[in-house]
Amino acid sequence: MVAEFRGPSPHDLGTAELATVQVLETNIEMMLHLLDDWHRPMGPVVRVQMTPDVARALAERLTSAAAQAEPDE
Repeated sequence: MVAEFRGPSPHDLGTAELATVQVLETNIEMMLHLLDDWHRPMGPVVRVQMTPDVARALAERLTSAAAQAEPDE
């Protein structure tokens, strides 16, 4: 699965401050709670459903990217 947004806002969804996942029947649902410009208590939520295989692949890529983004100690 690839999600690609092109062009100016509103396609730039901003930074997620919280991510949660749950099992929804045979799929995985990921919810990203985004920061907004006004710092409302409950910012926008993006929900994505995916198969377990896509969730595993995404988890591996996120882990690798997070390791690259961390400052060297």
